[in-house]
Amino acid sequence: MNILVTKNSKIALSFIVFFLTGCSSAITRYNYNLQYSPSKDKTFNRRAPIKKNFVYNNYEVEILGSILAGDTGFSFECGEGYVLDIFQKEAYALGADLINITYERRMDIWSSCYRAKAEFLRFKNRRIAKDLKSDSQYIR
Repeated sequence: MNILVTKNSKIALSFIVFFLTGCSSAITRYNYNLQYSPSKDKTFNRRAPIKKNFVYNNYEVEILGSILAGDTGFSFECGEGYVLDIFQKEAYALGADLINITYERRMDIWSSCYRAKAEFLRFKNRRIAKDLKSDSQYIR
């Protein structure tokens, strides 16, 4: 009887851990908070350009915050498109002009998730922002 209870307890605990950790990317925000969840907002229509390791002058931009998308260990809704869509929605919510990818790891043998860290930038000179284009690997 004790063996059956222990085995059932382990199975129940496994399901609880799975549902508590979720099935999508682990999102961590730095230096900003959103008043609503942009990942649930289906109405946004502005897409900020995405660049990798964009070099900028600290006097010309304002860093609105940064974001990290990781793997929970149980993630399966965590592909590159899903993560970049979250980055786009958060950039829109913050009023960012550019998403600057500062770190990224694509799917590999260690994880089936796209993992990335990005900064949300706003240019003080608004004309610069109008001419920005995404790097070719981020155009979808």
